[in-house]
Amino acid sequence: MIWSIWHRRSFVTNALGLSFVVAASAFAQQGAPQQPVPSVSQASGSQAGIYSLQVNSQMVVLDVVVTDKQGRIVTGLGKDDFHVFEDKAPQTILSLDQAESHLPPADLSIDSTAELDKLEPDVPVNIIVLDEVNTKFEDEAFARYSIKKYLNSQTDTLALPTMLVAVNLQRFMVLRDYTRSKKEILYALDHHLATLPWQAKTKSWVAEQFNASFLSLQEVAQATAGHPGHKNMIWIGRGFPPINPEYLTPQANDELKVAIENCTNLLRDARVTLYTVDPAGIEVTPPDQDENGFYEDDPFGGQVDFDAMATATGGKSFFGRNDVDKLIETSARDGASFYTLAYKPSTAIQDAKAFRNIRIAMKDPSLHAATREGYYAHPPAVPPALDANGKSSRQLVLDLSVAGESLMVYDAVPITLLRDPAAPDNFQIILKTSDIAWQAEDSNRLSAAISVFVESFDKKGKLLNRKGNINTVGLPASATPLLPAAPTLSMPVTLPTGPPAARLRFVVRVNSSGKIGAVNFFLVDPKTLADPGTGLMPGRK
Repeated sequence: MIWSIWHRRSFVTNALGLSFVVAASAFAQQGAPQQPVPSVSQASGSQAGIYSLQVNSQMVVLDVVVTDKQGRIVTGLGKDDFHVFEDKAPQTILSLDQAESHLPPADLSIDSTAELDKLEPDVPVNIIVLDEVNTKFEDEAFARYSIKKYLNSQTDTLALPTMLVAVNLQRFMVLRDYTRSKKEILYALDHHLATLPWQAKTKSWVAEQFNASFLSLQEVAQATAGHPGHKNMIWIGRGFPPINPEYLTPQANDELKVAIENCTNLLRDARVTLYTVDPAGIEVTPPDQDENGFYEDDPFGGQVDFDAMATATGGKSFFGRNDVDKLIETSARDGASFYTLAYKPSTAIQDAKAFRNIRIAMKDPSLHAATREGYYAHPPAVPPALDANGKSSRQLVLDLSVAGESLMVYDAVPITLLRDPAAPDNFQIILKTSDIAWQAEDSNRLSAAISVFVESFDKKGKLLNRKGNINTVGLPASATPLLPAAPTLSMPVTLPTGPPAARLRFVVRVNSSGKIGAVNFFLVDPKTLADPGTGLMPGRK
């Protein structure tokens, strides 16, 4: 069936499970009117139930950057040089990968997310984000100048695969997918026309700032979850404005806390470290710590701001300096120079909502180790795809609409597309069955509910067609528990591809796990598009 059209701005403020509640409670005098949630048609058969596995212990993996007093990277350390504490209890390090072991081969060429996942799925990557939501226009110009200055100081082949992204109130734009070509990143930067920020001083504007930035963090985490390597997200701009929970209603405060927990878990599970570089400069008051360097409570228990998110993921916040190009270089360097250590928590995880604090002390006290502050014991349960009335849940609408609006490749559920040469409007979406969470119907058959969302656009980004449905699929079981006998699953999709169609967007969501896959299919040369979703201007010299 056809979905109603959603735009990022209205979607963020009216349909998300995060801050439409927080924003309406905290900033608006009156709540925004609720927009109708589009429904998704369900294929024949009932929606599959949710399979879940409860565990009381897990392996914790940490990416750790070690520097000396001068801020220089320190390499060549061993297990005995690190002392790891979880909730103040010492932990035994089971494995340690050296900082130099993560770099890709010097001659490796990467030109897309698909090539990255196929050729070097474990290498770290850089994701540079231009913040056009909260940053003043003059600071945006300085940020672009600084990125250029940083890139021009690098070799023609970048040390790590790098993605360039821009975020404004309406869109999340992938200006350049992963590449090691400095020239390609510079081309994308030169062909992007920055958005003039809306500087209205209203409560609703502050809410939309927060929501748009927060949503972008979640989008990066969800989109890159399929790449097991470390992701270094370098956010150039102000980030979202700070929110003090003391000024929220109890209900809104709870909503905000859950949202922060969810986003932090998404970033943690995707191995994303956030670095924020503010070209204008801000002041940040860090959360209170005890005499041992542990946070007295959940680090988000005080004022919530973008810098707290950076610290929570093991990153840093830079502000009040003019050498932004050097700060970008430092952030990129840290993303390529980390140790990876693993341990199994010495105490069982009983409270699913508990925040587990992590601290690393170095044997040499002159050295500093940076890693994420901790983790929430278990991620929250995935909301059902359908609500009590049998309509699409807000979480399902959020996931599919945001993924459908973006051009970013989501690789948590890798998609292979096959087009029928005899019937070019017909496609097969091919998924690996090992990427799907299955439920046992009986001893011989498994089932899963998979949402499929497809769209077509013309060269200027105008929506031409949009379809969505929930497919309940079944396959024979194999001898391996909860794994089908077939290695792949094929789902047919039909969408008109004749002119004026220029690009197609395919999105799938495994409803029991919440994992998403999304890919683009271009019917024309992408560089000829005048689609604002690309963030690029065709033909500009």
